[in-house]
Amino acid sequence: MKYHRNRKGQQTVEMAPALLILFCFILIPMLDMLYLALAYAAGWYCNHLVVREVACRDPANWATAETTATQAFCSSGLGSFLAVAVGNVQNSGPPGTFVGNPPTAVTVVTVMTVRPMLPVPLFMTVPGMNAPVSFRFAATRPQEETGQK
Repeated sequence: MKYHRNRKGQQTVEMAPALLILFCFILIPMLDMLYLALAYAAGWYCNHLVVREVACRDPANWATAETTATQAFCSSGLGSFLAVAVGNVQNSGPPGTFVGNPPTAVTVVTVMTVRPMLPVPLFMTVPGMNAPVSFRFAATRPQEETGQK
């Protein structure tokens, strides 16, 4: 007569390490990568808003236009979801005063710093996983308002 051993409890013992590996090393980093992809797209959109606003304003009002567009983005739903504050977005546009002819194009560089949604506890610092990551965007647009009266 053959002896058949009952092996129903072995799967239960292997479940805890499998869930630990699944959550800590696969699921949470994947959610962080999706969050960073959304943050990258939002940073591009913020740069687009700023360069559009600057190109439509008089060159003397460019600094005000940069601040206004950045505040509008940070107070929108996308900026609130990403928890982006005005201090995390730096814009460096052209200077507001010109000698001679006004510019024909405007270039704005935006640097946006984003913290990860779910920081992964690692022994070393990895930007995007357990440390903030900075995205840099640059866009050029034709100047619509030249400031000539």
